[in-house]
Amino acid sequence: MKLFKKALLATAVFGAMGAQAASVSSDPIKLSSEGIAAGLTATNVTLPIDIVINAATPAASTITLTFDDNVDLSELEALQGAATSVPVYNDINTGRGYVDFAGDADTTLDEGVAFNYGTGSFTFDRFSVDADAGTITFDVNLGNAITADSAFRVTFDSTGAILANDGIEVSGGSSVTYSSVDSNDVALETGSGVIAIEESQFAFAVAKGFDGRIERVTQQEFSRNGDDATNATIDTLAFTFSSNESLEAALATTDLAVEFAGDFDNGATVAADQLEDGDLAVAAAGAMTVAADFSSIDFALGAAPAVVTGAKNTYTVTFTGNTGAAGTPSAIVIPQTGNIEAKATVSATAGGAAITPLVIASDVDAGSWALDATVINIPYFPVGFEGLSTSVHFANESANDADVIVTAIDQAGNEYDGTLADLAGDTVTKVSQVAIMEALGAPAGSKLSVTFNIDANEGDVNAYAFSNAGTGRQALVTSQEKGIK
Repeated sequence: MKLFKKALLATAVFGAMGAQAASVSSDPIKLSSEGIAAGLTATNVTLPIDIVINAATPAASTITLTFDDNVDLSELEALQGAATSVPVYNDINTGRGYVDFAGDADTTLDEGVAFNYGTGSFTFDRFSVDADAGTITFDVNLGNAITADSAFRVTFDSTGAILANDGIEVSGGSSVTYSSVDSNDVALETGSGVIAIEESQFAFAVAKGFDGRIERVTQQEFSRNGDDATNATIDTLAFTFSSNESLEAALATTDLAVEFAGDFDNGATVAADQLEDGDLAVAAAGAMTVAADFSSIDFALGAAPAVVTGAKNTYTVTFTGNTGAAGTPSAIVIPQTGNIEAKATVSATAGGAAITPLVIASDVDAGSWALDATVINIPYFPVGFEGLSTSVHFANESANDADVIVTAIDQAGNEYDGTLADLAGDTVTKVSQVAIMEALGAPAGSKLSVTFNIDANEGDVNAYAFSNAGTGRQALVTSQEKGIK
């Protein structure tokens, strides 16, 4: 019934769109989009609506405000009771009118609805609510018309009410339509305006990602970390979180869980060398765990944030290398993490009941740890096959010689490591398959994935690899060509 009546009214309004347009504006109610999605409703809200009349509106005209389906007027209609309308008590000394649900001719906004005419000479009467149609109607009093370009304000406010349940409820972004007809039901003008908007209650961002560049020889300290030049074992990450519970229909935040996903495994086989919980700390009263496979670091902040008005809270995650869980030195090899991505999940309640946790951010760039070196990988590098010659050429664009650490795995899962001769500065150097086999101790017939860790700034050394079967060269793909670091 309610939807049908609103549809009929909307048809009538749009049928009169040839009339002049009134200006309808408000300071929209701000709703939590997450709270609305969870079924919460903003109750007894304060809502002023300003209307500027463009068409002269005679006395005895009827003005209608039509709200969409996200606005519930049933509480106001209940105050009206069995009457078809209630009077408006007008105070000409203050230019205000008060809807008189209680019948006390009171000159205060204590019954939920009031008008402000300013210096206008017009007044209103016969205020009526139809919750099914979503309409509020009122008449221009006999005696004085509303002249063109006049304005008035209608305010819904239950904060000082003497009557219970006298407000309106809003369950989503919404608008209101203004229409007026004269005493002969001839359309005068229409207009519309937004009265409620939805916005996200939560915000999460990585303010500073891990940015440590690992010293490339022992790989136990940072050569560059962007934090503290005097402390090569520390790198920090900072993230911000806010929950604006001042929004209408807001959820109550109970927990924030943040996951930082990356490769935090340094590949060592000695337990003391693994990344341990004790090597990471959060500057907040939150629990921290490291996944068993070192694929992520997780934080659960526990209590709701201290600031719930939309201000950002900043949390800092600090990594301290070369320190064991008990605070004793240990030879921790700092892992090369690859790209670290953050995911934030909020636990909250709606009306006191827990809801399904909300993912408010995912795939957020949170930095990386990488060697402070040029690292080049050739994923397929066959060596020692009869009739096949494989080699790699390095172009060292720097004036400095660069030493080379080489590691590899083969088709059987064997691991190899060694060093090559320095790459002369400003020179192209060919490294044969024989030199690589000797450096690694790899047997003939090995299908290797070879990684060169070069003592040079990133980009100073470039590589070109190929194999030759006697009939021509076949280029081999390198990580530089694939854009992989």
